Amino acid sequence: MDNNNEFIHEDEQKANDVEPAQSQTVSPLRGFFWLERSLSDIYAPNFKSWFVAALIYSAITGIIPALVPATALIIAIANPLLVAGLLIGAHNVYKQQGDIKPLQMFEAFKHKNIAQLVIYTVAAIALGLGIIFILMSIVGMEVLSGIDAARIESGDEAYFTSVLKTISPAIPWAALLIILFSLATWFAVSLILFSDQKAVPAIGNSFVGGLKNFFAVLVFIIVLIVCGFVLILISSLVLAMFGSLLENPFVDVLFNVLINALALPIFIGVTYIAYREIFLGDITKSDKSL
Repeated sequence: MDNNNEFIHEDEQKANDVEPAQSQTVSPLRGFFWLERSLSDIYAPNFKSWFVAALIYSAITGIIPALVPATALIIAIANPLLVAGLLIGAHNVYKQQGDIKPLQMFEAFKHKNIAQLVIYTVAAIALGLGIIFILMSIVGMEVLSGIDAARIESGDEAYFTSVLKTISPAIPWAALLIILFSLATWFAVSLILFSDQKAVPAIGNSFVGGLKNFFAVLVFIIVLIVCGFVLILISSLVLAMFGSLLENPFVDVLFNVLINALALPIFIGVTYIAYREIFLGDITKSDKSL
């Protein structure tokens, strides 16, 4: 059976556990159901396990860089591999092949396609650096070198406004490039892990699949914004009650880690469910529907 996509053709698949991927266009309303299925099929049935795994992930990616800034770059580079491990957990839960392990984020290091995941990570970093280079070229190196970061950090609003006006020509380009980058990377890891694709074809196929379902992605983003607004209101109440505690930088980091641990599994689930619907045609109503 061929694991082909209209962007790049892949070799014949041998493994029985491989799910050949072919992108298709789904209804824009599926963007809402990605979130619903993530909660009902992936997150809620294994909430405790997900929370523990996500808490460990958040502690490693949040607290360690805060305590040892030198590790921030290393953790950022390794992050796609850690996320891949969490996606494997979502796959196992969906397929009822196992529970979420506390150190789930390290599971990708044992995957047969780890080499392709590393190549993907390098390619994603290269794409990110390319975007930064393009934006720096638009703004101009002289302008960037003349920006006084200390004045911005000190809260000089007038200076910040002037800097914003200076770099404003690059803002629309930044938004466009970030969207294109997100589409190219969103499903790539899942395609490598579960459809046995090579890194470069996976990036191309992720971009094509995301572009074909741009409106579904847009609906998901709108739903996310609405949910985010509600969470902001709740956070505001929490800040009003415990604001003095959060003035402590360490407590603030712990609070962010806790929020991330609660939210991360939802986004992992959405990524996995969206991959299944777009590339595998697995559009089903959950029997665990919320």
